[in-house]
Amino acid sequence: MKRADILTFAGAIVIVIIIAIASQGIDSIPGIGAIFGHTHTDSSYESHVGGLPVYFMHTKPQVWNIPKNTDLNTVYISGGKGYPITEFPADMTRFGASDPRDTKIWKTEETIQFAEYTGPGNGFSEMFPIPYGFWRINASMNAAVKPESSQLTWILVDGENGIILTGNQMRYNEHAIMTVQASGKSFYFMVSAQDINDYTLTLETTKTQYGAALIQPSLRRITTLLNANHEK
Repeated sequence: MKRADILTFAGAIVIVIIIAIASQGIDSIPGIGAIFGHTHTDSSYESHVGGLPVYFMHTKPQVWNIPKNTDLNTVYISGGKGYPITEFPADMTRFGASDPRDTKIWKTEETIQFAEYTGPGNGFSEMFPIPYGFWRINASMNAAVKPESSQLTWILVDGENGIILTGNQMRYNEHAIMTVQASGKSFYFMVSAQDINDYTLTLETTKTQYGAALIQPSLRRITTLLNANHEK
């Protein structure tokens, strides 16, 4: 058997293993976790000083708490290095109400929570990456002190082009789910919380999207390896 054929066969086995891990979890395949050196991590993200957090795919992701950006110099700095949007739109109604809850797509057992941004407090989040082409923001709030005057206003901004992707204005006892179809290296939240004890913007994706993001880097490496060997 030619060396390229052996690599092709080995690559196919690796792909099958990756798919199984993505759909069932690494611990579901006996011995594989140990082979891959799978260990529990506290976060699916790692932050690097002076740069964006880098996303690391894990079969059972830990929910990452997106930090607030308390250094306003990085928000309001002039030029392309600052945050492109620093004011709320005059009309928040253009974002509409909460998206319908499609139980065919967002089945409870098929929904994966991978990050969250929490309050109290107004302001901006740090920039964060999203590897999924399809995900949603599940927003909730708690207002026990002054519920009659409570209001949560938030937007999600693409930090690369300044496009406001979605947002919502919520009052007491309201709940909003907004679907997003965008991925990239830099997104951020802008939040205004009035008379609110706390709020949570939960980031969720489907198991299919999570598995696809997990598989793609390995597929690219395998394809590159196989193509290189076939050319020899």
